[in-house]
Amino acid sequence: CMFVGKHDHALDDKGRLVLPSGFRSYFEVRGFVGQVDNCIGLWTAESFQEMSKRWEIERDSGRMSPDTFRMMFASARDVRLDSAGRISLPRELLNQFGFTDQAVVTGRYDRVEIWEPSTYRATFETEEAHIEYTENVGRLGL
Repeated sequence: CMFVGKHDHALDDKGRLVLPSGFRSYFEVRGFVGQVDNCIGLWTAESFQEMSKRWEIERDSGRMSPDTFRMMFASARDVRLDSAGRISLPRELLNQFGFTDQAVVTGRYDRVEIWEPSTYRATFETEEAHIEYTENVGRLGL
């Protein structure tokens, strides 16, 4: 599966987020959330399994400490879509990133990212980010 797009969504007071309709079918059975960069990552069960195998290789090769490997799985949570198309985000992740009542949900190829709006703007809605994007599009001939 490939996730694309940017969507602004509300968070309710219980930390529930309505997923964009185009993303929902991938999370009907199960998904996983965890910390990634400066946001919350949301993976399908399959993509989380693939990522876990890559982490395991890193740990087994000595490029990642066993403690970092443990932290990744200790901070991850499984999520399930409810009948209203929502997932419940863990309060500790929402607090860690400073979420209040809004979120920016973006596709990032193999996962979904859930951003606190001001962090998203500070990261991607800058002149530097636009210049870098334009340069890469040109370099890749897109």
